Amino acid sequence: MKIKIFYFFLFILSVLFYLTEAHSYPAILPLIRFINSIFLPVLEFKSQVSYKVKDLMNTYLFLVNVQKENKRLWEEIIQLNLKVSELETCKRELSQIKGLEGFYKELDYVIAGVVAFDPSGRDGFLIVDKGEKDGIEEGFVVVNRNVLVGIVDEVYTSSSKVRTVWSDDMFVSVVADGKNYIYKGGFPTGRLLHVLQEDDIKVGTKVLLRSPHFPSFEVGKVYGLPSLEERFFKRVEVKPEAHIKKMEFVVILRRKI
Repeated sequence: MKIKIFYFFLFILSVLFYLTEAHSYPAILPLIRFINSIFLPVLEFKSQVSYKVKDLMNTYLFLVNVQKENKRLWEEIIQLNLKVSELETCKRELSQIKGLEGFYKELDYVIAGVVAFDPSGRDGFLIVDKGEKDGIEEGFVVVNRNVLVGIVDEVYTSSSKVRTVWSDDMFVSVVADGKNYIYKGGFPTGRLLHVLQEDDIKVGTKVLLRSPHFPSFEVGKVYGLPSLEERFFKRVEVKPEAHIKKMEFVVILRRKI
């Protein structure tokens, strides 16, 4: 406390000397120099401290602004990445749709998006986003490029359930190696019914849809060596060609088998 009073006294004294022009008197010059030697370093130190504090505050404010700007730029980058992902998805879907359209020029069809799969993992059915309001009916054939996917099984207002070639309830007339058979769906493989012992069907033989109304869409290929099933028939397994879980779109042909 005494030091503060002492410095205050020196400050008042310096002001009086300055106002009264006492520095012009040689007799008190040593006293003025003594006071200045004590008081001026304090003022200089205070000035330096003030400058440093101001500089630090400016630096702090600058860093705060930089942080805010970085956050804003980061949010913009995230938004741009999302838009790029959406654009890539749209481009991929457009490419798929264009690829599908070229296969069915002479048929009445509608392209449908796949919205759900068989939760059991057996690929027995899928749900598409087209229904009654789109003119879809039970029994319409569903394909993807040159591959048979299944048949419309149930129709709702804005969606439909498709029974696929993997379903145990799927039965269609097919051709294999020039002969007619019935294909029965199943998982992990379907099979041909009533194949005679003398029928020479080899592994890898294509199994095609048989219908006067459609092209020969591929159902699958003979899988594994045929084995004896009954007295007159042998068991021939077929691996369906439709990769259900990879499909984002299918084509519903407005015609029944």
